[in-house]
Amino acid sequence: MVLQFPPWRHDSELAMVRDWFFPDHAKQDVFSAHIQDMRQRAIDKVNLWLFKAGQLPAAIVATAGLTEALLHDDQERSARGISDSAMQSIYAMAFARFVNGFVDRDVARSHAAEMALDESEVEEEVLPSKGESSMYAHAATIGMPQKFVDLRHQVAHGNMPNVFYMRQMTLQALAWLWERWWVKHVTGDASRALREIEERKRISREAAELAAATPTNGSARRAIDDLGRETMDEEASKLVSRSTQRDRPHSNETGQKRKAGALEEAVF
Repeated sequence: MVLQFPPWRHDSELAMVRDWFFPDHAKQDVFSAHIQDMRQRAIDKVNLWLFKAGQLPAAIVATAGLTEALLHDDQERSARGISDSAMQSIYAMAFARFVNGFVDRDVARSHAAEMALDESEVEEEVLPSKGESSMYAHAATIGMPQKFVDLRHQVAHGNMPNVFYMRQMTLQALAWLWERWWVKHVTGDASRALREIEERKRISREAAELAAATPTNGSARRAIDDLGRETMDEEASKLVSRSTQRDRPHSNETGQKRKAGALEEAVF
């Protein structure tokens, strides 16, 4: 899928989200000296992009869905009321959506060129198809392991494997997405996007410090508070302007959604 108007500001922002989803593959630099788990923020960013654009490449959506399932499966999930059976259902839903997003016959053709295997990439575990119109046939054309489709069929019929197996299959699915899509389609560097985030944090912090230093002068405090907002307002204006230009051939409803998404991203 090629988006005419990608919802990310530039390639560096997409690369940043890639690194948030796959920290083990990310290049470490001055802005990531203090390693944090940014996977939830990556999920939030993808949801924001979906709101703005309406659709995204299936690999991005699937990565967010599978990662979100993993984040639910932590040592404290029982305290949050997530039982083993509930966790099985969460994994099952995420995995079924992942497989359907690539090999359902209504969408498989749109991914054929993007995910097609090179001759050098044919793997033994991608078995011959079980029918030209089947999910297995579509999976074979993009190099998706048959066991992914098997698991999709299994959970669709209510036969849920245990949580450990579902967790391992989810991790394997994310590894497949990394190799088959992220490595090939997101090759940029995240430095620019990370610097922009740090700059926005610095401006906001300095504005807060200045405001705290002048507690008795109400007008001065309001002026200093505006300092931090000016940068955000400027960024929002740019995004709204860009969104408006993109929306000219579209409906008013689409334009309003994108403008709202642009304003929200300015403070994200």
